[in-house]
Amino acid sequence: MKYVFKKHYYCLFVLLLVLLFAVPDLNAQKNYTGPPMFINVNAINLTMKKVNGEGQFTNQYSWMLTGDAREQTEEWYYPADRWHSQMLYQIFNPACPDDNGFIDQEKKRKIIPDKCVNQGKNDYSWERRRYRTPYITVDGVRQNQDYTGEVDPTLKADIVAEWEDVLRAYGIRSKVQIYAFSNQNHQDYIIYKATYKFTGETMRPLENPDTSDFFPSQTMRLWWPISFSFGPTKAGEYMAHSYFAYEGEDDLDSWFATPVTLASNAPRDSLKIAYYWDYKTPGGRVYPNGSSDDTGDPDRQTGHLHSPQIPGYALLYSSKNTFNLTSDDISQPYAIPHADIVNDLWSRADVGVRDTYIGNDNRGRFPLDPITEGFITASGKQKGPMRFITIGPYELTLDHEQGIHDSICAVYAIGVGSISWDVADSIGMAWFEGKITDAEKEAAILTGKDSLAKVMDRAYWAYTNGLNVPDPPPPPDIEVTSDADRIIVEWSYPDESYFKDPDTGVDDWYAWRVYRKRGEATVGAPTELISKDQWELIHETTNRYETQYIDNEVIRGVSYFYAVTAIDDGSQNTFGLYPGQKLESPYFANRSQIPARPFQAGLATTKEVRVVPNPYSINAGILNFPGGSNQLMFARLPYKCTLTVYTENGDEVTRFDHVGTDQVIWDQRTNTNQYISTGIYILAVCDAEDVEGNKLDNQYVKFVVIR
Repeated sequence: MKYVFKKHYYCLFVLLLVLLFAVPDLNAQKNYTGPPMFINVNAINLTMKKVNGEGQFTNQYSWMLTGDAREQTEEWYYPADRWHSQMLYQIFNPACPDDNGFIDQEKKRKIIPDKCVNQGKNDYSWERRRYRTPYITVDGVRQNQDYTGEVDPTLKADIVAEWEDVLRAYGIRSKVQIYAFSNQNHQDYIIYKATYKFTGETMRPLENPDTSDFFPSQTMRLWWPISFSFGPTKAGEYMAHSYFAYEGEDDLDSWFATPVTLASNAPRDSLKIAYYWDYKTPGGRVYPNGSSDDTGDPDRQTGHLHSPQIPGYALLYSSKNTFNLTSDDISQPYAIPHADIVNDLWSRADVGVRDTYIGNDNRGRFPLDPITEGFITASGKQKGPMRFITIGPYELTLDHEQGIHDSICAVYAIGVGSISWDVADSIGMAWFEGKITDAEKEAAILTGKDSLAKVMDRAYWAYTNGLNVPDPPPPPDIEVTSDADRIIVEWSYPDESYFKDPDTGVDDWYAWRVYRKRGEATVGAPTELISKDQWELIHETTNRYETQYIDNEVIRGVSYFYAVTAIDDGSQNTFGLYPGQKLESPYFANRSQIPARPFQAGLATTKEVRVVPNPYSINAGILNFPGGSNQLMFARLPYKCTLTVYTENGDEVTRFDHVGTDQVIWDQRTNTNQYISTGIYILAVCDAEDVEGNKLDNQYVKFVVIR
């Protein structure tokens, strides 16, 4: 009788739901149209869209490789600065009731819904950030839109993405919150907190449900499996095979346990981690070294390993029962079972598939990878591996008269471990040259599990510390300008408060850093596997008012990309993994992705200005500029000047400022947008300067136009 004081009537409950959810909370900025949310404050770049699966945000199916632009169908990138690092990424929540099932809104008893899929509708989404996204402008073009979500300086995490979905097949409302951090020690994971409440709803409040749209009062016993299904990279598959494989068919899934080392006083002393890695493709093409083992997707020209990442996830917390959501049940998870998308999710709709998701079938509750366990053979393909973490069983009670709507809560860390880019390069090259075996290459890749274990350990520390990690300064807005034999990088904060630590309010800013990347915006593009260009630090200053850097070490014809970070002095970082450590904002956040290119500087003289062609005749054809019959070129210009065209009588025709190159095209239009007529004109070159700002003499050039 624990709910004796919670007497409510059913109609009142429906009314409260409508009042609570039907009217948007304008102050909270919850969005009831469900636009995409972007988790992109660190090395992970993830887009959440409600249109990607039956469960809306809660079930995310990427539907990869089924249409045009297959290389662009994924929405999880790691690391964010790697070429085509998008992964197969799917969330699947097949809630699994016991043999008694449940009674739905039509008063029908169901053991399992169709394939255990959570068909759902999104009620709202809500993205909050501690700071708005930085603005990045290249040559006057903004590469990002204005941030329209909520800014909350009091957030513990740098971003919180939240949503609630109504899972109609089960009468359950799911609430999920994703947390991500910009701290460099916590940049490789996100924390995913999910609460599932047995409300009986089958429609959103905005759809005006009546009493027939709710499950009747009952108690349901179920397990809750969840699969974050990954394929390490699609780019690697393309580089190894010249096509994008379907549903991660060359990937394997497994799990391992690792001790907790950082959260020493936390309830759990170990974490069980489900993970995925890139295995060899059966029947793959032979490499020049005679091997067909494409584990890690070696490049066919250099051997560089394109897919060394090992993504995975771990259960950090699971509520003990349905009425105590604050106490962790350290006996969970119940199972970490294996399934696959085609043979299980898409091909089965029986009680057996439920038992697979729970781990109560002949595959077992904690099976290793499917080849070791014999589910598939090394010569066969599995399409879309799914590794679940299953919690339960739980009893959820729904009692409309008593106002009972039981909930369960689980928290997961989702992250990526990997050998470094340099190690992936050296190991791949050694294998490519026959210096190490296939097995040695595979063993080197799997050392990334140690990296993943470290990532999950840090995530557990952050969670048990109340999501409170030391905060680096926010990244500044940047503006990049292509210039004459140089590129100008400028940056700024939108507000003085950005210099202060968000937890203490103390000004702990220490330095600016400028980074540069040549060639491509991301690392590891096919055109750069020989040059091996990466992001490099090119400037640092401890003068906060020095907010411009002129990069003179540039080459014409080469594309350049820039990022600017801020560093604190460590004085406010009194806790955390490394107390007193200087923290730096991530360059992922404001790196330019539009190329800046230096060009030839205007001259350091005004004595060589020419008008071409001169005389100009509209009937001259090829002697003019092809495709531009009304174009005149003012050539051999100085770096900076004001150009004014006058008639022979001294009337002004047009005037404009020029900066940069030694030439400019004029379309022969006047200030009033009319073409000039036949006559003699004078070009005045005034207020001229060279690149160094030295003043130059005025020059006047006479030219003739015949129309």
